[in-house]
Amino acid sequence: MIELGRFQIDLEMRTLQRNGETVPLGSRAFDILAAVASADGRLVTKDELMTIVWPDTIVEENNIQVHLSALRKVLGQDRDLILTVPGRGYQLRQRRKNVLSDEAGVRASGVRASGSQALRARRLPPPKSGLLGRDLAVRQIRALLEQTHVLTLVGAGGIGKTSVAVEAAHHSSADFEEPVCFVELAQLTTEEAVLRAIVERCGLSVHDPQVDVEQVVAALARQCRLLVLDNAEHVIGIMAHIVEALVAGNDALRVLVTSREPLRIMPETVFRVEPLDVPPPHSTDADILRCSAVNLFLRHANSLQGKVASDSTELQLVGEICRRLDGIPLAIELAAARVVALGVEGVHRRLDDRMAILAGGYRTALPRHQTLRATFDWSFAILDQNARSLFRRLAVFGDAFTFEAMCAVVCDEAYTVANAIGSIGELVAKSLVGVEFEGPVAKYRLSESTRAYAMAKLQAEGEQDDIAARHARYLPARRQSAA
Repeated sequence: MIELGRFQIDLEMRTLQRNGETVPLGSRAFDILAAVASADGRLVTKDELMTIVWPDTIVEENNIQVHLSALRKVLGQDRDLILTVPGRGYQLRQRRKNVLSDEAGVRASGVRASGSQALRARRLPPPKSGLLGRDLAVRQIRALLEQTHVLTLVGAGGIGKTSVAVEAAHHSSADFEEPVCFVELAQLTTEEAVLRAIVERCGLSVHDPQVDVEQVVAALARQCRLLVLDNAEHVIGIMAHIVEALVAGNDALRVLVTSREPLRIMPETVFRVEPLDVPPPHSTDADILRCSAVNLFLRHANSLQGKVASDSTELQLVGEICRRLDGIPLAIELAAARVVALGVEGVHRRLDDRMAILAGGYRTALPRHQTLRATFDWSFAILDQNARSLFRRLAVFGDAFTFEAMCAVVCDEAYTVANAIGSIGELVAKSLVGVEFEGPVAKYRLSESTRAYAMAKLQAEGEQDDIAARHARYLPARRQSAA
């Protein structure tokens, strides 16, 4: 904790406080403040500041001025504590006290981090305000991190894996000697890029320009640290190799992964992130209001428009919307955002066209989290051709189905049972198809939103009539055999 005039800067939690109360401050403005405060009176050049605040983006220099102006406005009478040195950079006039000494620069392994690297090492995103329905999951994850070296949170796209992981990481941060290291993998596609990101976000110093796994293992050796690797599904093979090597070289390291499928390595424990709870049909108003999915919808809709679901009829529609969206937080937030233009009744009526209406997510979100279609596009793109074929053909099943039913409908001379065996396993692993067991029998199911996306793919491929006809022929044949 750094004291600055009347303010306290908590680098670990990324908060600015005054008299114990958190002061709202934008993420970039906080990065500037943290960089200057962490320099211990040293001049921070403009180039250095831009590298710290925008590490992966090329931006104009005037971006610094924009966020610095916002920062100085927040500091008020203490605004002059940050000195502008014309043509050079920025410097802290006064640093009264470092309440908690920063030891991030010197690692137990002997690896030293630079000032900019140490700042990046603290870039665990802030927890989502008022995360609903996840208290039990967060407690379970924290307990599991005490027992397992690798914990992978798996689940469908938009189910909230990142939010849960960040919340759990904040709760667990005190359990580790080193700061939590958070690595966003969505834009990374090669092993070297992943390793470089781990080095930078953990504040490590690896001098060889060609970073390899052994160097990162050595740099992290003996560190008691939590490493959070977010959105691993598109580089799952790469991540399996890296993570297995990292934990083999450090018994004190814990790795928390979010992915749409497991890593499938020996040290891994898998934790499935479930949907939010939704009200069953014919629920009372009181029962509907107890469901976390409904509360998320109401909170988001009310923040945009004002009072929503002010009567029983509207509340029942909200319950139905959340149920038809399968309790998926992203879909619920997107639907709630459409209430501004369509109203609750309008959103409910247009759910059959959900791929078109469920758009307009947060501007700051990853592109695949700004529309429901983009979320499914991300999952569909990483399937192989056999799995894509099976996925779209499964759209004809409106309820649970067995493996035998699936093969009877989707298999032909070109698409064999062997293809189906491998592909259904891939779809289950990637959280696109759910599976439950009735005794020894596996039963599969697509969520309503997943089925809508699969149907669009089936139509686009021109297979709808053929597969629907096969499904229609199968149903009476099954009834006859059952009789």
